[in-house]
This record gives sequence, structure tokens and C-alpha cells, in this order.
Amino acid sequence: MKPATRKLLNFLFLFFTLGVVLYLGLSGNDLEDLAQALKTFSPVYLLLCTACWMVYVLMDALSVHCFLRRQGHPIRLRDSIHAAIVGLYYCNITPGASGGQPMEMYCLSKKNVPIGVSGSALAVKFVCFQIILLITGAVLWLTGAEFVSNHTQGVVWLIVLGYVFNFFSISGVILMAINRKAVLWVIDKCINIGVKLRICKDPEASRQRWTDHCESFLGSFRMLLRTPKDLLIQCAIAFSELMVQMLIILCIYHAMGFSGPTPMELITIGVLLYISASYTPLPGASGAQEGGFALFFKNIFPDASLFVALLIWRFFTYYLTILVGAVVTTVESLHGIWKK
Repeated sequence: MKPATRKLLNFLFLFFTLGVVLYLGLSGNDLEDLAQALKTFSPVYLLLCTACWMVYVLMDALSVHCFLRRQGHPIRLRDSIHAAIVGLYYCNITPGASGGQPMEMYCLSKKNVPIGVSGSALAVKFVCFQIILLITGAVLWLTGAEFVSNHTQGVVWLIVLGYVFNFFSISGVILMAINRKAVLWVIDKCINIGVKLRICKDPEASRQRWTDHCESFLGSFRMLLRTPKDLLIQCAIAFSELMVQMLIILCIYHAMGFSGPTPMELITIGVLLYISASYTPLPGASGAQEGGFALFFKNIFPDASLFVALLIWRFFTYYLTILVGAVVTTVESLHGIWKK
């Protein structure tokens, strides 16, 4: 299947899931109640949600930026932000976020960053974020056990399943990062497949090139492990990135004038929702995120406000990234065409 066709199908799936959510929300709620819920939303909080999204993108870029600078590749911050936006965009429109890392590596390669180094930067970012996510979720779950139990009845198994999948994904990446034989085995299998598909015309040259990338990847990853300070910086950035996403839920809740759960309780439910839905192998975990939000927050946002909160939350945590990423990639493509 051609990349353009695959991208079109991904977008059609996103529009389909959005249509289903809109249909269920509009058919299950009175339009007057929805309008009233929108009227109560303070516009100031929209700006705060936008600021949270901007800080989230900045944190995502800083993780790679700091890693590359410590590895002797001092690229500009705006280049790191550009690569982060492109990476997040393709993460959100490809199944299982499979297209984000290769595209971000491609953007960084145009700034003279070796693929092995950028690959290790993204691997470190992924591992640190997932570890922080699981640890934070466990701590919040234990400290707010009663509140979590009252709001996750019947869906606790989703959280447990999320922990299992995220644990194995972390283990797989770490294994690849510390086991040279495993990486070379994967490279060899990929090249063999490429030869059978007649994509790889010079297997030996390709094997040597990717072996060099492998050595660069392992070397930069191990260098980080020998510097605990840099590892702590990566974890701090990951924690900030996670928390700023959770602040969007707080902004939406207070924008509607509600009170009751404490900020920490809202963050707890938000983190557990992230754990339970993030592993879904669909573009942007579409369907799972919306359904999870409706299940986890049904007793927090009353009646029609739940649907309004869901749409606003999903816009700032998902659709805004797609819109900005589409603009950035389109402008870049047009600029490339103009130069040619």
C-alpha cells in the first residue's frame, strides 16, 4: 500500500471515530444542555489549555534536545521543536504511533544528527516517560485508593492491562538498547525481508550501514547510563511532560465551574486513563481514549458536561497536534517543492 493511501486511510479512520463520538454525544444529550455547558466554559481556560499544549511540545523537544547536546550534537532548540512536532504528528496519525519515531529521526538527520544517536535519544525518551508514567500512576493509585475505587468500578482491569502492556514495551526497548546481538538480529531479518521484496539491492552495504547505526545507538545509550545526572534530567522532563498533559483536565474541570475532587484526585484519574488507553494499536488510540474518558470521568463531569469536556480535552490532547503538525509538514513540503 502506498504511503499516501495509507495516510488517507488513517485520516478517514480518525474522522470516523470523531463522527461516532459526535453522534453518540449529540444523540444522547439534549442540545440545550450542551449549549448551557458550553456557556459555562470560561474562555480564559482555553488559553491555559493552549499554553499547556505548548509546554507539552516544548518538553517533548527538550528531552531529545538535551540528550543530543550531551552527545556532542548541539542543534538549535527550534530544530528540536520542529522535529518534535513532526514526530508527534506522525505518532497521532499512524497505528501504534509507529510513524513518529522514524519521521523525527529523519528530521534530525537533516540537521546532521546520526540515525543511531537520534534513535537512542528517542529510545531514552520513551523509556524514561513510560517508567515515570507507571511509577506516578502507582503512587497516585496507592495514595488515592478509595477515590480511584469509587470512580473505576468495573474498569480496573483496563488499568491492570495497561500496566502489563507498558511494562513489556519498556522491557523490549531496554533489551534492544543493551543487547547488541538482538539489534543485529533485527537488522539482519529486516534486510532479508527487503531482499525478498526487492527493496534492498545491496544487502551487504545496507547491513554495514545499519550496523554502524547500531553501534552509534548502543554507544550513546550506554553513555547516558554512565551519567546519572543526565538520566535524572530526562526523568524530570518526562514527569513535567506528563503533568502538563494532566493540567488540561484540571483547566477544563474548573472552567465549567465545578468543585469537589481535589486537583490531585483529578490528576490521578487522568494518569490512570493514560495508562489504560495508550497501548491501543490505533492512530492516536482513537476510540479507546474517548471511551476511557467517558468511563473514568462519568461521575466527575455531570450529564451533558461530560461530552463537552471530552471534546475539549480531546482537541487539546490530540486534534490540535494533528492540525499544527499538518500545517508544519505541508509548509515544509511546499518549501521543498519551491526550492526544487
